[in-house]
Amino acid sequence: MGSRKFSVIATALTFLISSTTASLADNPPRRILSGWLPDYSLARNLPTVEGNLDLIRDISPFWYGLTGETSIKDKYALGKYTTPIEQVISRLKANNLILLPTITDDNPKLVLANLLANPSSRANIVQTIKALVVKYNYDGIDLDFETFYTEDGRSSWPVLKPNWITFIKELSTALHDQGKLLSVTTPPDFALETKRAGNSVYSWAEIGPLIDRLRIMAYDYSTTAPGPIGPLAWSEDAVKYAVTQMPASKVFLGIPGYGRDWITKVEGVCPKDFASSVVVGAKAAVIMREALTLAASNNAISTYNEGYAESTFTYKKTYVDPTNSASFCSASRTVWYPDERSYTARTNLVGKYRLGGIAVWTFGMENTAAIATIRDIAKSIAPDQVVGSIATDLEQIGYGSTFNLTGTFKLPDKTPVTSLNVRFEIKNSTDTSWRTLAAGTTDLNGVINLPVIVGEKSSIRLVSEGSWERLEAKTVEKVISVVPGVKLNLPASIKSGATYAIVGQVLPKVAGINLTVKQNGKSLGEFTTDTTGGFTFNIPPTAAGLATYQVVIAAGAKNTASISDEISVLVR
Repeated sequence: MGSRKFSVIATALTFLISSTTASLADNPPRRILSGWLPDYSLARNLPTVEGNLDLIRDISPFWYGLTGETSIKDKYALGKYTTPIEQVISRLKANNLILLPTITDDNPKLVLANLLANPSSRANIVQTIKALVVKYNYDGIDLDFETFYTEDGRSSWPVLKPNWITFIKELSTALHDQGKLLSVTTPPDFALETKRAGNSVYSWAEIGPLIDRLRIMAYDYSTTAPGPIGPLAWSEDAVKYAVTQMPASKVFLGIPGYGRDWITKVEGVCPKDFASSVVVGAKAAVIMREALTLAASNNAISTYNEGYAESTFTYKKTYVDPTNSASFCSASRTVWYPDERSYTARTNLVGKYRLGGIAVWTFGMENTAAIATIRDIAKSIAPDQVVGSIATDLEQIGYGSTFNLTGTFKLPDKTPVTSLNVRFEIKNSTDTSWRTLAAGTTDLNGVINLPVIVGEKSSIRLVSEGSWERLEAKTVEKVISVVPGVKLNLPASIKSGATYAIVGQVLPKVAGINLTVKQNGKSLGEFTTDTTGGFTFNIPPTAAGLATYQVVIAAGAKNTASISDEISVLVR
């Protein structure tokens, strides 16, 4: 291929501070909702996803478990669904959702930690995960490796930590090379000054530059005794620390959609059918949308705790032997669970810290009011939509010529967006992606002007920088055609009856351009340029007088059709 040279000349642009405040009333909500689609009850969970697509960017089907360096358990298959997994994937992708399936650590204690310590087995795990992503064309993967803190023990962390960081680096590289994303789900960690027990083995600061999402499991605070599932202050401390370790846009706060129902006291002797389950300390899960029904059916009154931002109630339940009504026991029970007010308090942290969003465990547990409060908050922090337009004074230029490019960026209500960072992007026939050639900022009228030179036929556009306040805006694409230039090394005069070898060149210097050389209006033959844009032809014996020469160039991927000026040569 011939060489290509481009140049862009940008005018000096003045940086201006915008004082514009736009109404968000007509903006769609910020897409702050993500979370997990469990490996059970798709009929219950999918409607939450498909009914709230305006809020959701990505979801994580909870479908896989790592069971060795080259083996992954398919939890979807174990669920014995009648619908093939490919159909579910296709259905989710049709809704333009980013799919980041979760893979858990399903190995026994210390197995994964030991595998990560071995470069060979670590490489096998990377390739195994990559193969899964590629097989189903997922958009990436979400790691939920909890055995490190639930079973391995803190004494193993000093050895594990550097191996974990290396693994994340290697997996990140492998996925990013394929254009895929890496999400990591971890329990909370905290700044030392909070004096909270954190989980430093996950190394947020070190993996921050390598990953695309960090999801903080801000739940399971109370597991052995009645208490809140994820107290608000505890959750916020984790967020505060996370945003000091990586860009806040990568951080997602995990929010529970479930609560727990603990047995705190047992009176009487329980019948044998309940003797093993109705004991002090036993607990059952309660999903949010069923909690109030549980309270009402047991004549309990739920109370919202402002400090924890969770609700609680107590009740008594009697367990009777179905064959002997005189045999029974009573259990005092305490329930803690999140409700829509809990979701409000936690979702508000997205705006406060400019997080990527929230991640719910799981879709389908929430009540209607909880989704409504997420939407209200998402609308209140919605980024402005920006509308960009592009115009040029010319759509066809001669090689080496300049055209003037003008971009205008406004809000939907026509308010100019000033001091907006804008980049000029270009793509020609051999480019597989857009390339940035220049950047500048808009003026008081939301306008940016650029005089531009392109060396061959190209598509161009302007793209404004996205931010927390504003969405990225891309103008429509424009095509600029380039009329090639021609050089002919003709002598001032030639002898009649002689043959001359003539060298010519087409600019830009591109191979494969087809052309015809004419002498006195008649073709001397058809030629194709070489890698330097060059071509040669012979002037045949010519009668005395004036001879004219002209090059006719066919249209190609890099140029428009054109005809050179006539060049006259004296034949003596």
